[in-house]
Amino acid sequence: MPELPEVQTIVNDLAPEISQQKILGCAIHRESVLRTAPQEFVRIVVGAKFVSVKRVGKYILFSLDERGWLLAHLRMTGKFILQQAPIKVHPHDRVVFALENGKSLIFSDVRCFGTLEHLSTLEDHIGLNRQGWDPWSSHLTASSLRQRLEKRRSPIKTVLLDQTLIAGLGNIYAAEILFDAAIDPQSKANSLSLHQLKQLVFSIRKILDLALIHNGTSISDYRRVDDQTGEFQHFLKVYGKTGTACVRCSTLIIRIKQNQRSTFLCPHCQK
Repeated sequence: MPELPEVQTIVNDLAPEISQQKILGCAIHRESVLRTAPQEFVRIVVGAKFVSVKRVGKYILFSLDERGWLLAHLRMTGKFILQQAPIKVHPHDRVVFALENGKSLIFSDVRCFGTLEHLSTLEDHIGLNRQGWDPWSSHLTASSLRQRLEKRRSPIKTVLLDQTLIAGLGNIYAAEILFDAAIDPQSKANSLSLHQLKQLVFSIRKILDLALIHNGTSISDYRRVDDQTGEFQHFLKVYGKTGTACVRCSTLIIRIKQNQRSTFLCPHCQK
């Protein structure tokens, strides 16, 4: 699933390409990805203009001049592709927007878990309203995190995946962040010291910044809007590294299961 760096990279790629572009047409090839009635969706977007695009957690939010917003969530295998028209429709293309600059913005999704919907207002959207701190928010500090975690006895790795706490983290970056912070992912969240939480906040921003510099992690389906891969997979220290030597101490990286998800760690560095 695309996580914050992948979603932000897509937003960064899209912004200069679609800003102020009028939507001349919209073809829907798979209605199930829409959370708005298909005919209503087409009626609203055709003739509208993309004003801006931004990220909220793992959501992508497109502003449409005076017609509200389009909200996208990529889920497992969703992606946006920009191509020069005319295009050959791919079997996994679900919604295609024709833009006035001669390009097509394609929402592609192999497994069809991703979603697109039109919103007249943002105030009542449950998913958006439940988003936690953005990782770069000034409200995210060791002290504020300590307050939020004081009653959380779940493992810290599991807690980091809670989008109502910190928005945008997923399995890959949670593992890399905890390794960078030298924190055992099995530690109870409320057992972490203030020093550990300071290191955790620092590592969250450090790892996400590095991933953004390298345009995200392409392990399976993630691609940028030009269909190129990200590069951060070449810099992963623990994720997917079972049986390889830790870059710090040479202890072999191990894999454990937490809530049916794989967690990777160094049993020596992350005690």
